[in-house]
Amino acid sequence: MKLSNLGLMAFHQCAVSLNVTVAAGKLGITQSALSQRLAALESELEVTLFIRDPKGLILTQEGARLLRFTQSSEGLENELLDEIRGGKELGGGVRIAGFSSVLRSMIIPSLSPFLRKHTKVHADFQSYEMQELPKVLLTGRADFIILDYEMNKKGVLQENLGFEEYVVIESSKYKSPEDVFLDHGPEDNATESFFHFQKKSLPYRRSFMGDVYGIIEGVEEGLGRAVMSRHLVEDNKKVKILKGYKPYKRPVTLHYYERAFYPKLFQEIVKNLKGPE
Repeated sequence: MKLSNLGLMAFHQCAVSLNVTVAAGKLGITQSALSQRLAALESELEVTLFIRDPKGLILTQEGARLLRFTQSSEGLENELLDEIRGGKELGGGVRIAGFSSVLRSMIIPSLSPFLRKHTKVHADFQSYEMQELPKVLLTGRADFIILDYEMNKKGVLQENLGFEEYVVIESSKYKSPEDVFLDHGPEDNATESFFHFQKKSLPYRRSFMGDVYGIIEGVEEGLGRAVMSRHLVEDNKKVKILKGYKPYKRPVTLHYYERAFYPKLFQEIVKNLKGPE
């Protein structure tokens, strides 16, 4: 069976943008024509590739698998065309999703020299809550995700990028309530995990600040204490690190789907994120 190129192109644009209007515009066709191509491809494969939701398209598991195929094919084609034309500069797009504390402080700085050198590469950085990230990879919304644990999922490769060391901080200027700890939101388990590791059953109240930088600002203003990555606060004069706790580290791990072929851009992203051997 040979899949329709028109159908695959329609699918790929929809899978990347998850928006029929945007995909149709990029292909220069009507939304009706795009829908017909998708329907024909789904009929040919005898699977459902998208769930049609009022907020946009959602890839099914079969759709995510097909997206990895089209991404590999697109990467191989772009690389071949670049070699034929004698190009020396990498190009293409890459989507990287992670949790806020490492995305801004570690991932973007690690890739910035590479992106400045290869100006034809477009990087899309996405921030999510930790519990959302595995689904982001599964549904094809990102090529790479960064977690603070190892997924150990079949077909998903993982690379250790380092560690985050967690400490307890409070305001240097204001007296903070000792029983209030600031977190991202209800699903944030950093504080709970930290005190579980300390083997301390410390009762505390929680306040939610939206993201890691909201937490730091809340601590600076004396709204409570927080469990925070050391590298984000060790040079911050507005907060102080409290002593008396055992060092607590959590891994920073890169995850991506195993493929038969990895474009050079893909390989370079992994190489630059891992840093010097």
